[in-house]
Amino acid sequence: MTSNKSQFRPSQSVQLGSGTLIVQVRESVRARRMRLVMSPRRPAELIVPEKASSSDVNQFLQQKSKWVAEKHALIQSILSRPAELNLEQPSVVWLLGRQQHIQHMPTSRPSVRQVGRELIVGGNSDEAAAAVERWYRRKSRQHVQDLVEHQAKRLGLEFHNITIRDQQTRWGSCSSSRNLSFSWRLIMAPPEVFEYVAVHELCHLREPNHSKAFWRLLDVAQPQWPDAANWLRRHGQEVRAYNPRTVIDGSAEASK
Repeated sequence: MTSNKSQFRPSQSVQLGSGTLIVQVRESVRARRMRLVMSPRRPAELIVPEKASSSDVNQFLQQKSKWVAEKHALIQSILSRPAELNLEQPSVVWLLGRQQHIQHMPTSRPSVRQVGRELIVGGNSDEAAAAVERWYRRKSRQHVQDLVEHQAKRLGLEFHNITIRDQQTRWGSCSSSRNLSFSWRLIMAPPEVFEYVAVHELCHLREPNHSKAFWRLLDVAQPQWPDAANWLRRHGQEVRAYNPRTVIDGSAEASK
C-alpha cells in the first residue's frame, strides 16, 4: 500500500554569487513534476515525484540556477524593506486597512468583544493573542463570504466552499473542485486588496491557470487589479510577518 505522506531527501546546495543556498528536497506521492518553491517566510524547497532520481534533481537545480539566484536576490530585497504599515504597534488591530483600538483586560478567561469602536480582549498575553487571531479569522470569513457571493453573482460564476487559512506563499487559491481558500491576513489590508484576491480566485473557476486568457478575464472583471497587486507586493511580507502577540503587550520579545 502506497503512503500518502511526503518524505525528505538529503538537501542540495545551489551556488550563488554571494554564497550557497541550501534547498530542502521533499518527495511527494502527489507530485507529477519537480517544483521549486522560494518565499521570504520559508526555506527553499524542491518538491519531487517519487520516481525522480538524484541525477534528475541535480540536473533540474542546475537548469534553474539562474532563476534561483534572481529569486533569492528578490527575497533578500523584500526582507530588507523597512516596515511601512506599522501593523505591530501595541493596542491596535487592523480591519480592512483601518485601525481599531484594543483594551487588554488580563482576566482569567480569554475573550474578544466589541464595544463601539474598541475591542475588549481578555486573558493573559498568550490567550489574548490567540483570541485576537480567532477574531481576525471570524472577521475574515464574514467578509469574504459576502464578498465572494456578490462577486460570483456579478461575474456569473459558481463556487462550492470557502475556507480561511494562513497560507505562507499564497493569498488565495482555487481548487479543481471549485473550492476557494483565502488567508485570514487579508482582512488587515484595504478592502480593494481583499476584493482583488477574491476576484482573482473566482476567475480561476473559468481559467484555471495564469494564461493570457486568464489575465484578459481579470482585466475585464477587475480593471484596477494592478494597484491592489502592487500593494501586496509592497506590503505583503509585513502582513505575513504580523504577530498578534505584539499588539497585546507591545514587547519586542513577543515577536521572537
